[in-house]
Formats: sequence, C-alpha cells, structure tokens
Amino acid sequence: MRKSLRKILISSLLFVLALFISVNVNASEVTDLEGTKYYVESVKESNELAYGVKQETHISYSSVAPGHGSGNADGYKGSGQLVPNEYYPQQVNILEVPSNENIKITPWAVVEPFNWTLSTVKQMIRDYEKNNPGYRVIAAINGDFFDIQATKNFPRTPSGMHVSGGNFYKSSATNTVGFKNDGSDKPLLGNVKAERTAKMQLDIYNENNEIIKEFEIDKINESPGANEIAIYFAVRDANKKPIAINVENGFIVENADYALPHSETDFYGLGTISKVGSETLGDGQFAIVSNNQELTEALAVGVKIRAQYEFVGAFEGIEDAIGVGETILYNGERKGSDTVRHPRTMVGVREDGTIIMTVVDGRQGSKNMYGATSYEMAAILKHYGAVEGYNLDGGGSSTMVILKDGEYVVMNSPSDGYERSDSNCILITAKIPEIDLSVSNITTTGFTVNANLINKNGHDFDKLFVGVDDKIVEVKDNKAVIEGLNVNTNYYLKLYGEKDGKYEYLAIDLRASTAKKKPTISKLLFQIVDDDIQFTIELNDPQNAIKSRVIIVNGVEQTFVGNVATFEDFDGDLSDVSVKLIYDVNDGQGETTKTITNVELRCGIKDILYLTKEALNDKITSIYN
Repeated sequence: MRKSLRKILISSLLFVLALFISVNVNASEVTDLEGTKYYVESVKESNELAYGVKQETHISYSSVAPGHGSGNADGYKGSGQLVPNEYYPQQVNILEVPSNENIKITPWAVVEPFNWTLSTVKQMIRDYEKNNPGYRVIAAINGDFFDIQATKNFPRTPSGMHVSGGNFYKSSATNTVGFKNDGSDKPLLGNVKAERTAKMQLDIYNENNEIIKEFEIDKINESPGANEIAIYFAVRDANKKPIAINVENGFIVENADYALPHSETDFYGLGTISKVGSETLGDGQFAIVSNNQELTEALAVGVKIRAQYEFVGAFEGIEDAIGVGETILYNGERKGSDTVRHPRTMVGVREDGTIIMTVVDGRQGSKNMYGATSYEMAAILKHYGAVEGYNLDGGGSSTMVILKDGEYVVMNSPSDGYERSDSNCILITAKIPEIDLSVSNITTTGFTVNANLINKNGHDFDKLFVGVDDKIVEVKDNKAVIEGLNVNTNYYLKLYGEKDGKYEYLAIDLRASTAKKKPTISKLLFQIVDDDIQFTIELNDPQNAIKSRVIIVNGVEQTFVGNVATFEDFDGDLSDVSVKLIYDVNDGQGETTKTITNVELRCGIKDILYLTKEALNDKITSIYN
C-alpha cells in the first residue's frame, strides 16, 4: 500500500512539475507590449513560396490590458463584452518577404480607362499578370481603405495614394507607405509625409515606350499664358457624370488608356494623341494646350503622353506606394490607439529589411477568430520581429492570398464568408525567367518536359530542374524525362534553378497528366432475337478512354448504344465481323481510331443451332437453284 501511495505521489509531483515547466515555456514565448499580450500556440500551416517568401498560419492567443480594449470580444454583436487580461483565440496569417532585387512589392487595382472598379484580391492578381507579362504574383494582401459606398464624385477609389510602377493613378495623400524594392535593409518608408510636385508633370514617350522629354504643366482647365502648358479634362459632378469642357488648339487624346479625374487637383492621364484642334472633352479624354515651343514641336498625332503628379521630398524616387491607416508600431513602440477589435491587415518591416505582412481574422468568435485592437496589432507585429508597422483596410476586406501548387488560394477566413471586392491590394511579385515549356512523349508512367531557357531575367542559376512529388529531374538538352509515375494521373510540376547545390523555386509551374491505358475488347457476345441479331460488347477500359464504338457486319456499321448494338432482319451471315473503337488516352495525339478484325464471337447453343439451320437452308436453296 505504501509503495502504491509513493508511486501516486511521485507521479503527481512529476505531473505538476511538467505542468509548471510547460507554463513557463509558454510564458517565455509571450510578447508583452504595455500589458497587451500575444503568443502562438501552434503552426496550422507553413508554406515555402518562391524567392524566399514564406507564409504561415498560426493558431494564437491575445489579451488586452485594461483600457486597451472595448466593445464586443470579437468585434461583432453577440460575442459578449471584451474582458481585459483574458486570452482569446486567434488565427493569424503571416508573410515574410525578404528584401532582395528579385522581388517587387507593388500596389495594384483593376482600373478601367475612366473608372475605378472594385475587385477581389484574386481578380487583381490575374489582372496584374495579364498587364505585366513576364511577372508572377507570389502572394498578396488587401490594400487601402476605400470609398465602399461609392459616395465620391469619382467613386470607389482608395482613400490615399495609389502608385504602381511609377504610375500615379491617385496622388492625393493621407498616410502613405512606399516600397523601395532596392534590396536594402530599409525597403519600407512610412510615418513621414508623402509630398508631391506642386505642378502636374507631362512625360513624352518615343516609339520604344521610353520617356524622352519631361515638362511641367502650368494650368489646369484654363488657358495657358506665355510659354506655359495647360491640361484639360472633364471632372465629375455630384451625380458622377462628367462635366464637359471645351478645348481649342489642343493636342487631344480622344480614347485614353487612362483618364482618371479624382478632382481638379488630382488627375492621371495616359494615352496617345489622336487629334489636333478643338473638342468637347468628356469621360476617357484629355488634352494638352501648349504655348511652349519645345513641347509644341514634340507633340503630334501618334505621340504617347502621360500627365501626373509625382513625389518630392522623402518619397522622391519611390515608384510603388499605397495609402494606409494609422501607424501601429514605430521604432518598436506602439503608436495606434483603436480599442475595438476587427479583422486586421498590417504591413511592417524588421530591422534586417524583411517585410512582414499580417492578416488577423475576426468577427468569428464561434471559429476562435476574435480580431485585434491597435494595441494587439502592435503586440502581434512586435512578436514577429517588426520594428515598424501600419494598418491597412480591415474588416471584411482582410484577405491573404498565396500561390500554392499553381493556384491562388485564400489563406485566411474573410469575415463576410467570401472574398470582398476591394479598391486595391498589395502584390508580392517577381520577374520570372523566360522559358518555353511543353510536354511530349506522354505514356502511362511518365512524360518529357521540354524546357527551353530563353532569358534568365537577372536570376542567378546554373542548371534547371523539374520537380514532381518527391522527384527532381535535371533539364538536359532542354528536356527532363519524368518516369515512374501513376497511370492517368494529373501532376503539378515546379521549375527550380540550381546553383552550388541550392535549389530555388522560380515561380514557374505547369500541370501534366500521364496517359490512360489503351482500351481492349474482353468479350463480344451475340444472340438471336426473333429476326434480329443483338451484339453485346464487354470492354477493358478502366479510365474511360473510349469515345465511340461501332460494330461492322458484312460492311454494315451499327453504333453501340451503351454496350448493345442491334441489326434488324438479320440474314444469318457472320462471315465478316469487326469492331471499330474510337478513343483518346490523353497522350497528346488526340483521338485514335482502331479497327479490330480478328474478333472472337461468343454465343449460346440456341444461337449456334439457328445459324447452322440458316446456313443449311442457304446451302439447300443454292443447290436447288
């Protein structure tokens, strides 16, 4: 009895000790920022994306210090009041983006020639890739706050700046962050005023789409003075209709690539001059009137021009920037003050230049997704090593998408239950190597990937490899022979560049399938039904390769319906029977037609006797005749 009691006491002591150690381990991983806390319980999913970009989904917990939180626990009615110092479960998605010259971070939006549209992040990804051939999106998050109710004269636009690739689609600023894309340890610029040029700039392009001249625009929608330049465009009224404006002696762009009239002091125009003279301008149009001799000599029908404001001051030279909400973290210190929990999207940066993008799910307490206050956002960013961070649009807009197995996948749980259409987003992109890809020699157990490298586009690798499942095969003489695969199976293939034994996924992929087995005939049966003969075919076609099957008797064709074909008023002659199979085994050769002449016929005794009788009758008839 004493030994048993001793064992129980020792076991209990060990359990308490283990529990104490466990609690202390967890406590050491807690980030505490002014009493608001955050820690990660487990990693739900981890993805190594292209060019060093990493994504993880964390199951986490956070609590707010007294005074750091208010309202409902998950930011939505019915979830109960937020209790200070109580841990609430969270789902947090994180992107780590190294600062290197292979990666470009840029805002994007689906913008029509004279309208700003709302689109899902996945739709914006597809639009970017369509308009930027050679670039691949690796991951993305939603962007700036926006005119969700379409109340502005020029509606549905983001609240702040939208600058992508040096194009200032919207230049009026609130808080702004800029992405330098220079590979430095200071790739993110924020918490400083984004200033723009006092005057709109006019760029002149040559036939190679290169800017060859730049001018300042002196006047907007009014006549230029001596040696001055003016731009004319129609702004929108309160009913969102264009206010037509007349222009004389103008270089007119009648069908602009873009003519975005946010206001008289915020316009972006890009297009080719199609007319010189007078015009009443409306949507999708703008014009330049010049008293500047140098400009006048440079302009003509067919010349491409761009009008926009540009950065000066701290942001000068930055070509990619987006509006944000409040600063959450700066120099490692909390700056935000919103005490209400919502789904949140944030962008920040570590000391080493790694960009951190984070989405916190919320308004879904039943799914253990409670959202974050500004205080929790700061603690979360700090937990992941950020020293600086900014709030983007949240709520139902909060979205994170990654390129996973060749598909764009939403990784978080949008609070609306589906992807919301937003005004813009932030894309993580890369200019990928140019490689001609195709698949040939498709069999039931493999295929050949043809990979012809045309341009590395700045990427540093010595060899190309194709990866499929756990195989990785070198491309030799522009070919990689993949073998040992399963029959009739679709495979996802990834291309890697190799240098010094290190493999880098190039964000280039394709899908290829092994072939189906060729079908064969198992049995061909017949039976006599009154004056008809009925054929039943049994096939060995496990992958459903057959498209059509036809039986031919004495030159007469009959298509099988299901597995049965019937010849009416049959005359009893089976001397010439064949079967024609039309099938496609997905080997890249298309449909194949095969006629099988040595078909073995099977039947019952009654049918043999019938045919024997018919044959005897025919013989007797021929003798008699």
